[in-house]
Amino acid sequence: MVSARTALALLAFGVGSLFLLHTPSTATTTPLLPQQQQQPSSLPNNPIVSAKAWNTLSGKRPQIVGHRGEKAFMPEHSRASYWQAALEEADYIEPDLAMTKDGHLVVNHNEWVGDNTNVREIPELAHLRKESRSWDGGDGIIVTVQNEWFICDMTLDQIKMLRLRQDPRYPWRPSHFDDVFQILTFVEYLEIVRNVSIALEKPFGVIPELKSPRLYNEGRAYPRYFEDRAILTLAHYGWANIAAPLASGSNHSDLELPSTTEPLNSTIKGPAAWQSFDLDTAEYLSSHTDVAVVALNENQPWFFTPKGLDRVSRYAHIVSPWKDFFASGAEAVFRSKNITWDAKLIGEMGGFIKPEELVREIHARSMQVSPYTFYDSHQPSLYLCVEGAFCPSDRRQELRYFFGIGTDYLFVENIPEARVILAEYAAAAGLA
Repeated sequence: MVSARTALALLAFGVGSLFLLHTPSTATTTPLLPQQQQQPSSLPNNPIVSAKAWNTLSGKRPQIVGHRGEKAFMPEHSRASYWQAALEEADYIEPDLAMTKDGHLVVNHNEWVGDNTNVREIPELAHLRKESRSWDGGDGIIVTVQNEWFICDMTLDQIKMLRLRQDPRYPWRPSHFDDVFQILTFVEYLEIVRNVSIALEKPFGVIPELKSPRLYNEGRAYPRYFEDRAILTLAHYGWANIAAPLASGSNHSDLELPSTTEPLNSTIKGPAAWQSFDLDTAEYLSSHTDVAVVALNENQPWFFTPKGLDRVSRYAHIVSPWKDFFASGAEAVFRSKNITWDAKLIGEMGGFIKPEELVREIHARSMQVSPYTFYDSHQPSLYLCVEGAFCPSDRRQELRYFFGIGTDYLFVENIPEARVILAEYAAAAGLA
């Protein structure tokens, strides 16, 4: 007899398989052979593979992170998106954290809501639209967005008036569930992960990203208000222990948390990790909790040097750059983004690490690697494809390359597709 968990997983896989492996007719399905030696520089598309263990820091298979849940099929960060990711057996389920005007932590990728909700159709909220807002992203970039509704200007009651929608730029994504789901609070997200872990008898990792802390800390009682509310919430659910006194004092007496939250049994309680592009926030989270920290980066040149990684390794456990840093390399990526750098400073810090050496340099500092984002195969993969660099022709080739070079985690959309490719790769290479 098929168990309830297996039946649910098969149902999810069946939904996902409708969109599985959209591959151009020219793509090859020939398995890549395991390699014991260093990857030859003349063959950038052949990954390094161990015949006995994965080439990850732990020697175990790469972990699949459901990017915003399962946004390939459901409105991102919705209740359905998180359940779908769990049914497809993601290892981690990702939320992005924002904060409302009245101090509630909510889950949304952007700091605004005009492109993923029905806010434009709600007359009661029309007065909240801002012509322009700018803020420090914490990674060397000043962000400016125009003609939008910003979460920091809205109360939780106003946020709860909204309904989530699929991104209209991707017409192949199902829109059947548009206008059904509300934006969730961080508490609701944690309750979902807790409940789905119990229902499926499987641990799922929680990996919240703190978006734009400097924006959400503006006008608050002290400059770590946003971070401390996230820490207190995660600790309440047993996914974090507070390792150093917070600067909060009595500033969070209004934080609404369930009074009776039974901790998950250790057999179904998944791991936790923080994420942030703001490295000051990442360092604060690392020093004040026992939770692993993911240092996200795509805009700071010094980060991609040997001394830069030395600095990050003092507090980060996982390094998460945009994936093309492992293909085209730092210099090409920064040039494409019109980001300049001090050549003398970069030289003093050891120079830019070559893309084929980046995983090894990160692992050498006892940090793991987690590139982003591996899109559904219907979408462009967005590599620069500079001359001589790795340039995948399809998603199967893309993921095999990253499995081979030793990637520890991958932020993935269309989880069944990624898991099929992972299983194919493991079987071809004789990996567990």
